Amino acid sequence: MAEFRGLGFNPVPGRPDAVAEAARHYAAAAARLDQAPTPGEIPEWAGNSAQALADRAGRAATGLAAVPEALRAAAAILDDWAGTLVAHHRRAEDLDRQATVARQALTTAQDDVDQAETEAQFSPAAQPNLTTARARLATRQDDLDRVLAEARELERAHTTEAARVADRLRALGDGSPLPSAPDFPAVTTHLETFSAAGRELGVTVAKTPVAPVTPPPGAVGAFAAALGGR
Repeated sequence: MAEFRGLGFNPVPGRPDAVAEAARHYAAAAARLDQAPTPGEIPEWAGNSAQALADRAGRAATGLAAVPEALRAAAAILDDWAGTLVAHHRRAEDLDRQATVARQALTTAQDDVDQAETEAQFSPAAQPNLTTARARLATRQDDLDRVLAEARELERAHTTEAARVADRLRALGDGSPLPSAPDFPAVTTHLETFSAAGRELGVTVAKTPVAPVTPPPGAVGAFAAALGGR
């Protein structure tokens, strides 16, 4: 990650590679959910307990119906943000190079002023050189200030866009139905992570953890395994 020593601050926090990885992670989770079988009756199991489990799995499937599309929407949002991060980083790196050059020129101009002041103390004829050196120093300071102002403007634009992306992710997490059954922690984690990612976008979007699932036998087990990423 760039250090931006010329600017003295990082105007564009965030890692494009981490965001792109999160986008791929969400897209892969959506694909797994699309392939998950619909839970149904287990032939070798009958009775009240079997019916209760089937009803519970059915409610969960209904609640999860919109989740793959939400995950794909999140992946698209993050993929777009990753592209924005790349563009912002390139602009920040260019400004950092300009700031480095401007700081070097400012240092040289300050040295010229120091030398001219010393010469003017011993020779009044050197006063015009001092005036010129001070004017040059002021110009070099203006050059650096202009670059830093552009970097601060980039920082404001970056922060505004990050907040907009965070709001879109939170809307996905807050608006999507959660399964009524507690047997699918991985999907719940995905939805909750939309909001968590939104809060953290000021710095970066972390990769979503997926809890492993040990599937029980039958169609319900296959369904649960797909949700857990196995």
